[in-house]
Amino acid sequence: MKQYPRLTRDELYSRVMCGEVRLESQTVRDPRVLVDPDQPLLIVRDRYVSRGGEKLHAALETWGISPSGRGWLDAGASTGGFTDCLLQGGARFVHALDVGYNQLSYPLRRDARVLVRERTNVLDVDSLDPAPDAAVCDLSFRSLRGVLRHILDLTLQGWGIALLKPQFEVAAEIRWGRRRGVDSGTGIIVGALRDEVVAGAMAELESGEGVRVLRHMTSPLPGRRGNREELLLVGRTDQRQ
Repeated sequence: MKQYPRLTRDELYSRVMCGEVRLESQTVRDPRVLVDPDQPLLIVRDRYVSRGGEKLHAALETWGISPSGRGWLDAGASTGGFTDCLLQGGARFVHALDVGYNQLSYPLRRDARVLVRERTNVLDVDSLDPAPDAAVCDLSFRSLRGVLRHILDLTLQGWGIALLKPQFEVAAEIRWGRRRGVDSGTGIIVGALRDEVVAGAMAELESGEGVRVLRHMTSPLPGRRGNREELLLVGRTDQRQ
């Protein structure tokens, strides 16, 4: 793009792939799209590669936690919002792990500090090299129960920050609107049921899975479908705090 002569072809390509290029009011995500050379294009970059980075940033700021100097596991990395936030905060390295493929942002994929682990279920991982100090996780389509303790066991210090999504913590009949407190059109969990689900999940993590919830806060940004998510600072119950 002649408007940005200092950017290399690879840099321009990565910005298009990351959704940072606007043509009028539309985001251009396909580098093969033909445009008029004289048509103005705008490069707009958010602070992080996805909204997840803003969620984690809020928790780190609120709880006074610095990623600096630590190695991390990002379970459910997806596009890499959590990973981006950790790296910008000075993380030494991040294991970006996800069951999906080719979702991680291109600039993060090229970053030497990012150890990409795609098509990988974290429950199938017995150890990581180098071992991370702590973990973050943003899992979709499943509960934190049955997996969060395993994630913490993969770290040296036994603690982390997890995003609890109420819509994935409830049974299917609740999620799809067959109980009061769920919007049957959107699947958004509302009212007292949302708080009940969050409290129940946290209680079960501690009583049945050896995961202590040290602090928690409502995410400043909702999930994609509007659900109010909860950020948890967690540690193993047998870990000295």
